Parts: sequence; C-alpha cells; structure tokens
Amino acid sequence: MDFEITFFYAGHYWDNQPIPEHSHWGTELVYTARGECVTRFRDDTFLTTRAGMVCITPPELMHQQKNLTADCETYYAVMQVNGRRFRTDLRTIDVSDDPLIGRWFQDLLELWNNHAHEVANALLAALWLRLEACEMGQKNLLNCHPGLRRALDLLENHYLEPLDVSTLAQAAGLSRSHLAALFRQRFQTGINTYLTSIRMMHARRLLLNPYYHVAEIGGLCGYPDSNFFTRNFHRFHGVTPLEYRRNPSISSRLPEGKGGGMEPVDLHREADQNPGGGE
Repeated sequence: MDFEITFFYAGHYWDNQPIPEHSHWGTELVYTARGECVTRFRDDTFLTTRAGMVCITPPELMHQQKNLTADCETYYAVMQVNGRRFRTDLRTIDVSDDPLIGRWFQDLLELWNNHAHEVANALLAALWLRLEACEMGQKNLLNCHPGLRRALDLLENHYLEPLDVSTLAQAAGLSRSHLAALFRQRFQTGINTYLTSIRMMHARRLLLNPYYHVAEIGGLCGYPDSNFFTRNFHRFHGVTPLEYRRNPSISSRLPEGKGGGMEPVDLHREADQNPGGGE
C-alpha cells in the first residue's frame, strides 16, 4: 500500500450556531448530510457545500463553518494522511451519487465512540478510495455504461435483499458475463465481492450496537442463515462476529473500496451449499 492513514477523531454537528474559527493537526473531511453550509478560510476563501458533498481541509488551515440552512447537518473526521496517493489540498467533492460515503461517515463516528481506531484507519482508507473514484468521475452518468449504472443502483440501494448476478444482470439489461466484465473493468473487483463488502460494512456497524443480538444481525444484513453469515464474516475479516463485537480493533481486514484490496469470497460455491443464504 502506497499510503498510510492514522485516524484522530470524528464528530457530528447539527447546531445552527456558527463554529468558532479553528484548525486541525491533521486533514479534515466534512460530509454535509443535510442542508447547506459555507466555510470561510483565513485567506478569505469561501467554499459552499450542500447535502451530498465533502469538503477537504488540509492540516493547520484556519477556518470557520456557518450553516446556511436551519436543517444543516454535517459529519467530520480528522486524520493524518501519509504518502502521495491522495490529494489533501483544499477542495470539495460531490459524492451525491455514492450513498455509501454518507453511511461510512456515520460508521466513523461510531468507531470513534467505541475507541476502535484500527478499524477506523481501514475504513478511512476505503473512504479515500471512494472519494478518489468520485473525483475521477468513475460513477459519472456520462461516463458509465447505462446498464452498469442500473445494476449499481440496485446493488447499493437494495443490498440487504436477496441479490445475485442474474438479478443484477436482468436489471441492467445485460448478460451475466457482460455485466461481470463491465464491473471488473470499472472497479477491478467482482460483483459478489463488492456486494459482500457492503453487507459486511453494515454488519460491523450493527455489531457495535449492543441492542442487536449477534444471531439476528445476519438476517439484517442479507444473510437469513446465521451460520452462513458467521462463515462469511470470518472469511472476510479473520474473526467471528462475536469476537469482533468484543474487540472491534482486532480486525484490520476491511475492504478498501471498489477493488482496492478486498478479499475475494466465492459466494457461488457457498450458495450451492446453502440455497437460502441470500446470495
């Protein structure tokens, strides 16, 4: 890996009062979940962000955020980014076409509250890769095959439902082989691996909530068979769901976005052994 990310802290802001001028030791990512806000920087630069946008602020740059709408809600994360892989200069990125990014900012806040810094480091690596993908226009409708776009919309908005390649191919209006080829060409990973990474991210978030029993979390993540869920969780992370709940920091094998080092999982072989497994 040609970069290293060290998570410092995360937060959630929804107060309508202006945030006092401040700076951070590390790079700050601010995701606007609702409404609109403006950030003024020491050199009188102003950046306005609306719902579905991320603002990147480099270290030690004085700035002040002010909400422009009463319903404005933002999530932020501060970290140290080493290496030349990611640009940390001041700018905004429109991520409104990528629903996972907003969820991951919420996950970072939960990881911060649960002191799971190692897991947060891996999640931030995945987040930066997806930000990079958005910025490069990999999910831009103008540059994306319309069939692939339809399959992605179904996959990312209905990942808790039983999905397989045939269902996605039908929604895309493509053959299974054509869709698989387009997906791998675009994201350098397989469809099932990508689907599993989304479900596992959701599972990790639920495991941090003590109100959910481990036995029911699989069903909430698209795995009706709890044993099938446990096997896939262990294969993906190297620990069982119960072990992860007891100590979230023991797992560092998190997905790095679309094809950025995700561990392949042969779900077809597993599904043959477990036809009701949701795959």
